[in-house]
Amino acid sequence: MRLDFQWRENLPLALPVIIGQIGHIAASVADSMMVGALGTIPLAAVSLASSIASVPLVFGIGMAYGLTPLVAHATGQKRPNKAVRLLKNATLVNALTSLVLILFAWALFTGVQFTGQDPAVVDASRTYLWIVMLSYIPFMLYMSAKQYLEGLGDTKTPMRISLYGNLGNIVLNAFLIYGWFFFPAWGMVGAGVATLLARCYMMVSSWWFVLRRGKADPGDWLAAKISAAPVSSLLKIGIPSGFQYIFEVSAFAASAWIIGTMGAKALAAHQVAISLASISYMAATGMGAAATIRIGQALGQKNVRGAQLAASSLFALTVVFMLLTGLTFFSLREILPFAYTDDVEVVSAAAALLIVATVFQVSDGMQATALGALRGLQDVRIPTAISFVAYYVVALPLEWYWGRVLGWGAVGVWSALAVGLTVSALWLTFRFYRLMYRRQGKTAWGKPLTT
Repeated sequence: MRLDFQWRENLPLALPVIIGQIGHIAASVADSMMVGALGTIPLAAVSLASSIASVPLVFGIGMAYGLTPLVAHATGQKRPNKAVRLLKNATLVNALTSLVLILFAWALFTGVQFTGQDPAVVDASRTYLWIVMLSYIPFMLYMSAKQYLEGLGDTKTPMRISLYGNLGNIVLNAFLIYGWFFFPAWGMVGAGVATLLARCYMMVSSWWFVLRRGKADPGDWLAAKISAAPVSSLLKIGIPSGFQYIFEVSAFAASAWIIGTMGAKALAAHQVAISLASISYMAATGMGAAATIRIGQALGQKNVRGAQLAASSLFALTVVFMLLTGLTFFSLREILPFAYTDDVEVVSAAAALLIVATVFQVSDGMQATALGALRGLQDVRIPTAISFVAYYVVALPLEWYWGRVLGWGAVGVWSALAVGLTVSALWLTFRFYRLMYRRQGKTAWGKPLTT
């Protein structure tokens, strides 16, 4: 059977998501670089605050993703009023979620103060963190509009808004951190204010596009009611999706903690390698988003075969792309780390980690795309359990055992991550095809079911 990548259908959906994700990374890197010019304490404070703020945020992003497959399904059914009703209910859910995220972040900050952190760093991070926490509110409202638009199949508009917002964030950083022109020099607090203003812009722009550019009929919006059924549907997908992200992010965060016990150079090498690996992961998230949209719309049209072909084409694209990035990491492993540091020891250690990254590239990409495909089927609870097992039962114990007990160091920790990612990728992909074959009256191996 000829392999069909379905370029025309997949790339217009996936590429804008990838570009938007890269924009977010660029803004985060700019925050660290520009605050770093102020000194060690401000840079450490931003690092501490960002590590705290990111945990609730990834859960919120997962929550917001619950809207996309439902809107995609309604779009496939050609029921725009249903999609708008889902949007209105999702907006309330996300607004309330943002308040929970603020409390979550502050609880984490309170706990961190008792873990032996430098008091000067903790004090410096407090105001910055409060401002970033407030930005959860406009960000989650932006996510409502963004995921609605993506459910309609429009990923270009959120990409543009994200790029403009993150570019504005970087420019405002310069003005508000250093006091350029007539702006005040607020230091790291200015970086927090820039983030807040950028997210407010993204919220306003996305909603203006939804309500004023014909993406949601204002009459349908006014007529839509908040009710238990759509809220329940959103929570059934959103909460497990949020935990999927929490499990993966915490596994990688734990790897940094374990490697940090091995010395500053080992941790620096880890940071360099993970920064490079995250670039290819952004492509996989784009494939996953495309899978959610295409599968949701196909099932709304009752086209099960079309949903399966869409997923297979995206899996194939993911494998090809991740193989290419893996070969790039392997071939340039002695060169790429020099973009981050001129410390030869760190470069050598990072190069060893990039060899492991080469091995797990396909697994990392496949598990991200498979999660998106399963989300398109509105199947999230079992995949969340799979993520828990892969990262908490398999990867985390192995990270400690191989890295510390057996003395394999950072390479052992990364090898454990590779095992966890591979378990997740294989299990999630198998589950997707098993569910698809069931819908077509076949076994997991593609043979007709017998009764």
